[in-house]
Amino acid sequence: MSLAMLSEGGIADWAGPVGSVIHHSLLLFAVINPIGNIPVYVDLTRELEKRERARVMNLAVLIAFSVVVVFALIGDWSLSYLFNVNVSELEIAGGILLFIVALRGILAYGAAYEHPKDRVMVAVFPIAFPIMVGPGALTITIITTQAIGQIPMIFTAVVAFAIVFLIARNAHRLMRLIGPYAGTMVAKLLYIFLAAKAVGMVLEGVGTFLRQIFPHVQPLP
Repeated sequence: MSLAMLSEGGIADWAGPVGSVIHHSLLLFAVINPIGNIPVYVDLTRELEKRERARVMNLAVLIAFSVVVVFALIGDWSLSYLFNVNVSELEIAGGILLFIVALRGILAYGAAYEHPKDRVMVAVFPIAFPIMVGPGALTITIITTQAIGQIPMIFTAVVAFAIVFLIARNAHRLMRLIGPYAGTMVAKLLYIFLAAKAVGMVLEGVGTFLRQIFPHVQPLP
């Protein structure tokens, strides 16, 4: 019975609020893509000692998490009062943006990053932003907050970044364990799922827009 429920509505439907948090945290996790970024984490911190490397990753995850929380709290307000953008417009734009990010991740490798001498700076840029939290993650944060609320979104960020923290802190060990080829394969799979979700966002945004023009049009099941 549980399998039937899962196949019909997914974890976000059959497990209630907890399932919703898990569902959206997995989506945020896919956007952040820490597994695919393991080689980048390793490369940017390869010249650091073990203790210093841990400090850089701690700071990077903390900064990235704080940015997501801030956007969860004021993202909706900034949409309404600063930019005059509605949800459907953001879903379409965000979906297109996420699809481009996913497509670039599937077809090619990211640009090489330089090695700043300032260890705090390397934690802030480029590890925290834009590697961990870029435009895609911010878009997902705002849209998800509008869908489930601020408090559930904060719990969602806690779950997602707890996993990100474990991966980032152990990037060098994981790189030796899984090897560069397996890491690349997992990253590509995550980008494929992200591309599919981006298409869904665009379709949802277009559907919302069409229902505003044609009120009698019913959403697809």
